[in-house]
Amino acid sequence: MEPVYYETKPAVHLTPYISAYWVSKGFYRDTVMFPVFADGCCDIIYDRTEHIAKMVGTGAELAHVPLNGMVDMAGIRFRPGGFTALTGIPAGVIADGTFLSDILEKGLAEHISKQFEAATTEGFDRIFSGLINNLNPLIAFWLSESFAGIGDISDYFKCSEKTVSRAFLAHTGVSPVRMIAVKRFRHALELVLSEKKSMTEIAYDSGYCDQSHFIKDFRRFAGTRPSDFLRYKDSLGVRFIQFPSGCL
Repeated sequence: MEPVYYETKPAVHLTPYISAYWVSKGFYRDTVMFPVFADGCCDIIYDRTEHIAKMVGTGAELAHVPLNGMVDMAGIRFRPGGFTALTGIPAGVIADGTFLSDILEKGLAEHISKQFEAATTEGFDRIFSGLINNLNPLIAFWLSESFAGIGDISDYFKCSEKTVSRAFLAHTGVSPVRMIAVKRFRHALELVLSEKKSMTEIAYDSGYCDQSHFIKDFRRFAGTRPSDFLRYKDSLGVRFIQFPSGCL
C-alpha cells in the first residue's frame, strides 16, 4: 500500500482551536525515521491497528517518528492554547505518549476514540462544539499578531512578563520565548517552500535580525540548512505529517 496523508479542516467556528483532522496510512518495508518539524501544536493520535489514543505534547523541537510495517493512524492537531480551551486541561501536563484516557474524563476519551473508528470529521465537530470556551486572551492576541514579543504582549495587556510566561506555560505547555521562535520558524518555512524569495529576504520577512540567525534557527527546528532542505524535501515522497500545518 502506497503511503498516503491527508487533512480535513474542522468547522469554521472551531478553527481558532483545531488546525486539522488528519490521516496517515501506508506500508513501510524498511524502518524510516521521519522528521516532524516544530509547529507549536499538540495532537491526539489514534492508532487504528492497536485501537489506542495517545497525546503528543506541544511540538517545540524537531522530532523523528519511526515508521515500519503497516501504519494506520489518525489525529487531531490543536492550535496553541486550543486543547486547553476546549478541555480545561493545562497543556503543561501533557507528556508525549500519554494515554488519552489518563488525560481526559473517561467518557469523553471513549467518545473521541469511537469517532476515530468511525472516521468521520462531523462527529469530532459535534464533540468539540459542545466544549468551546474562549482562548486565553494573551494567547489569542499573540496568534493574531505576526511577530509579537513578550514585551508587546505585556504592554498590550498591562501585565508583567511573568504573567505572560505563566499563561503560555499553562495553555501551550511551552515558554513564550520558545513559542515565539517556533512561530517565526514556521513563517520562514512556508516562505522557503514557496521558493519565491532569497534566503536574505526570507530572514528579514520572518523577523530575524540577520540571515545567520535564520539559518541557525532553521537547523534547530528542521535539522538541516534551508538550502539543503529544498534539495531533499521531494525525496521524502508522501509525508507522514505535512510540513506547513497551519497551526501558527
